[in-house]
Amino acid sequence: MKAAVLSGIHQVGLQDVPKPTLVNDTDVLIRVTATMICTSEVHYAEGFLPPCPPFVLGHEFVGIIEEVGDAVTALKVGDRVVAPPYPFCNACDMCRRGITGLCPSGALFGSGEGWGNMSGGLAEYVRAPLADSALLKIPDGVSDERAVFVADMLATGYFGVQNADLKPQQTVAVIGAGPVGLCAAQTAGLYSPSQIILVGRRTNRLDIGLKMGATAVVDTAELNPAEEVMRRTDGVGVDAVIDAVGSPESFVTASQLLRIGGTLSIVGFPPPGDIPFPLQPLLMKNVTVKMGLTDQSNMPFLMGLLQRGKVDVDLLLTHVMPFDEFDRAFAMFAEKNDNCMKVVLKP
Repeated sequence: MKAAVLSGIHQVGLQDVPKPTLVNDTDVLIRVTATMICTSEVHYAEGFLPPCPPFVLGHEFVGIIEEVGDAVTALKVGDRVVAPPYPFCNACDMCRRGITGLCPSGALFGSGEGWGNMSGGLAEYVRAPLADSALLKIPDGVSDERAVFVADMLATGYFGVQNADLKPQQTVAVIGAGPVGLCAAQTAGLYSPSQIILVGRRTNRLDIGLKMGATAVVDTAELNPAEEVMRRTDGVGVDAVIDAVGSPESFVTASQLLRIGGTLSIVGFPPPGDIPFPLQPLLMKNVTVKMGLTDQSNMPFLMGLLQRGKVDVDLLLTHVMPFDEFDRAFAMFAEKNDNCMKVVLKP
């Protein structure tokens, strides 16, 4: 079968690899029908996250079950399903606490030996473990192209909103106008805040943010975000900041935007190693800081929102391409050419 393989730093491309087979009786085999490239794949290729090549990439995919293990009871051949990035057992202490991304029985799709050595979903077929507890059926009427957003982009953005502890009429700023930040801005609206201020760059992405629920945008290429947010909040600052970037610069910006007693929710993935963090400014404001890996058990709730039209991901999907064009799609996504936001590849 064809699969996107990371062979080494800056070495990513389609290769012929063996079709996966079931290993455990809780596994299923999925024929992938839609798959997306994530910024994580770009980070692996650049050595940003320590990779252990070679391995098949990808953790955002949907497909049709073609084979089920003997212990699988909730799913059957022919079911359309979406997989979480990190399959989980839903029974251990970590899962019961909502920390499904650290389930000791799981592993991260498409991330190499350091994360469990499980082949990813940028492929024609993928083996999915812990199928009954981790996979989610896709309802009729929800397209593959929409459903593929549920596991990662929507789940991560919404997790950031949950950790922000928003209350009606409070104010929130979202730093980062990428897919996760835009999903955070949209799902923040579920809590009826008075202001959702999107902070970022690239005019087309900020424009999309306004269409997805942001009440105002701050282009950091033109405005000082701290000054603009203070102007919009009468000098008080926002009740919560959702940082969908995870850089030293975004941490500083967050510390400047927050009001006294506010909450900082970090879902952006920071670079490896020791990085500066504005502890003193946050401490002096009595700020609560929350961060961590997404609670993937939110997937059914988010799928329901998608099914009922309560969230809309169509504006995030800028390109749909055949899987054979992976190399071109990867370069376009990595370089953000042609206003590329997210690319769905169809095997």
